[in-house]
Amino acid sequence: MKVVDISVGKIGVANSLGEKLPESGLDAVLVAEPLLREVKLEGEISGITAFAASVAALSESCDYPLLCGCLTRFGSMRHVSVMTFASGRLADIADRTLNLSAEPYCEGDTIKILRLKRFDAGLLVDTDLLLAKNWQKIAPRCDAVIGIAKCGADVDFGYVPTLASLFGKPYAAAFSGGEILWGTPPAE
Repeated sequence: MKVVDISVGKIGVANSLGEKLPESGLDAVLVAEPLLREVKLEGEISGITAFAASVAALSESCDYPLLCGCLTRFGSMRHVSVMTFASGRLADIADRTLNLSAEPYCEGDTIKILRLKRFDAGLLVDTDLLLAKNWQKIAPRCDAVIGIAKCGADVDFGYVPTLASLFGKPYAAAFSGGEILWGTPPAE
C-alpha cells in the first residue's frame, strides 16, 4: 500500500482488499482493484453474498474509511461505483454521474462530499474526475478531491492535475490499473 500526503491529510492507496492496512494514521484508504468486482446489491441486501459485510468488518479495525471501487448491479441497472465503509458498516455508495465511454452503465445523479477525519473530501467516481463542472460544483464545499477510476484505454486522466490546480484543491486518485495521481496545487 502506498500513502500519499495531500497537505490536508494522508490517503492510503491499495490495489486490493488483501493488502495489510494500518490501524490508524490515515484519513482514508482508496482501494482500486485491477478487476473491479461486480457487487450484486440484491444479493447483498438478502444476505446471499457477503462482499459488503466482509469489507465492513475490515473497516471496523481501522480508524478511517475504506473506499472501494466496484461495479454495482441492481436488477438490470449497472453502475461504476465507490462503496464507502466506516466503523464496521457500509456508509455510502456513490455512482459515476457521466458515462463518457461506450460501456453499458447507468449514470448516477449526485456527487458526494465525505467528512474524513481531518478534512472534507469531494468524491469523484471514474470519469467524473475529468469534468470541470464537477470540480466547480464541489470546490467551494470541500478541502480536497479524492477519486477512484476504472482504467480504460479510451480515457486519458492526465487532465486531473490541471483541474486540481485550476480549482486550488489537493487531490488523490487511484486507478484500477495500479496508477495513482496525487498532488497539492501551489499556494497563491
